[in-house]
Amino acid sequence: MDKFQVKILDIKEEYKYVWTYTLEKPDDLNWDEGSSFHLALPGYDETGEVNKKLIHHLSINTLTSEGNIRFTTKIPIRKSPFKKTLSILKIGDTVTIFKLKSHMSLKRENRPLVALSQGLAMSTIRPLIKRFEEDNTDIPEFISVNVNTKDTHLYESDFENIDGSLLVKYWLDSRSDYLEKIKELANDRSDSYFYVVGSENFLLDTLFVLLEEGISEQAIVIDKDKEKRDIFLQSLENYNIIY
Repeated sequence: MDKFQVKILDIKEEYKYVWTYTLEKPDDLNWDEGSSFHLALPGYDETGEVNKKLIHHLSINTLTSEGNIRFTTKIPIRKSPFKKTLSILKIGDTVTIFKLKSHMSLKRENRPLVALSQGLAMSTIRPLIKRFEEDNTDIPEFISVNVNTKDTHLYESDFENIDGSLLVKYWLDSRSDYLEKIKELANDRSDSYFYVVGSENFLLDTLFVLLEEGISEQAIVIDKDKEKRDIFLQSLENYNIIY
């Protein structure tokens, strides 16, 4: 397993409790859009044994072509050991990254793509949109729906220059509006691939509605490997949404 030691280049507060960290990109490291990675903080292996409390799985919200590795995370007042350690790191400090992988690469089959995300899960969707901006071959339309607290639209300025006839964005701030929107899209864009990212409850609610509205399992993309995806889909058999 390849591990890379990289420096922190920038730390930016997006809004209250939410921070974006920019890491240097090793010259020989490349990744697909929608990739995630493991981040290990200083001290994670200093005793000879791996301290899993100092390792976290995160989404990369940049493309290889952007020349850096960036992630966004919430650092609340009550912090886990990982978040506590992360919060005291400074620009120039070194961290370790490994296990880069993607289950979310863009499908290019002349079908629209619909990205459904919750809050900070926009971190997974951003590189999909940026890759679409670079090359929209065989993708007739990209629709992004993000539900989050009002006025906390993560990366909104990054998408301002993308052709509005190809990229449609919805920023919603209530669960009821979101559920209505995905019902609408499931009917109006029934030939789409639906990319879904968020909390477990968000995934359950979203997939329940999509399947109920006639979208096939094969048209739904989630950030899980095949085994975990199959287990998750099975859990929907006894699930009932509360509207």
